[in-house]
Amino acid sequence: MPSNWEQLIHTYAQSTIPAPDLKLITLAQWALESNFGTSKLATEHLNFAGLKFRARINRDQHYAEPVDYLAHDGWDTYCKFASHQDLIGGYWAFINNGAMYDGWDAYAEDPAGYIGHLQRGGYAEDPNYLSKIRSVLPRIRQQVDDLGHAALLQAGALQPRAKFRLAVLIGHNSHAKGAHSDHLMVSEWPYNQRVYRHMAELAPEFEIEPKQFFRHPGKPYEDEIKEAYALVDTWGPDAILELHFNSGGGRGTETLYWGGSAKGEVLARAVQRALLTELGLSNRGIKDRRTGRGSSSLGASAHPTILTEPFFGDSANDCAKMVSVGEDTLARAYLIGARDAMEEF
Repeated sequence: MPSNWEQLIHTYAQSTIPAPDLKLITLAQWALESNFGTSKLATEHLNFAGLKFRARINRDQHYAEPVDYLAHDGWDTYCKFASHQDLIGGYWAFINNGAMYDGWDAYAEDPAGYIGHLQRGGYAEDPNYLSKIRSVLPRIRQQVDDLGHAALLQAGALQPRAKFRLAVLIGHNSHAKGAHSDHLMVSEWPYNQRVYRHMAELAPEFEIEPKQFFRHPGKPYEDEIKEAYALVDTWGPDAILELHFNSGGGRGTETLYWGGSAKGEVLARAVQRALLTELGLSNRGIKDRRTGRGSSSLGASAHPTILTEPFFGDSANDCAKMVSVGEDTLARAYLIGARDAMEEF
């Protein structure tokens, strides 16, 4: 007799869902959440997806009942399903009716992007969530094949790919630390190192390999720039972000790139778009530079390079927003933009 987990595979393989290319990755997601159907939540309540109960799951059709359940993070109210089909329908209702997951359908043919989008919406807090889902995929593929559903393997096959190498240069240096924000009580140089630490923690979710670089004091400005970017080029990045924040009486977000660099413009647009979405500050646009402020950095490498100015450190409004959203949100915006640009390169 097929196990509970095998019955779910049979049912899911024959079910119609909003995004067929996401069947395999969501099955792997459920395997991770339920330890291949052996968790108490799965065996007693058919909740393989680890879904907490939200009324929206029954908005269009009744799929689930609420049940109190003791999980690893304490007691909470979870979904109890009467059948595997109710789990499948309920899962997609949970995603489709959740405002925090709006836009998921943009990833209907992008399994990795879909999981990343769910994670950004709060489905999972583990920064290695996608990597863990990937790790169970070989076993899922074998099970699906053994059960006679080889066609499922042809849709949405998540193929391994090289990580996107993102060089992150911290603007200014340990002696000349850049603009100081009285509102945040910090200068650019230490602030952006804190942002980078969040980037490094979050990077696996986006299949990005980041590396931090610095300018070293003691030489003329132009020599500092050339030396720092020479080290960056030796590493061989796919793209370069030089992190700053703005000052001088303005408000809002802007991103600079080297005029004439097609990939630099793609990177600038993607990062600017992500910053505006995540931070919600006014849009000062992307700006090309071949002379003047920032041009020495932007023209120092043949790799796509941008200089980020996400907010004004002397704007009380901008800084209040940055305190509200947090440095991790800024880090996430940089990674979202970098990943989106990678898809276009």
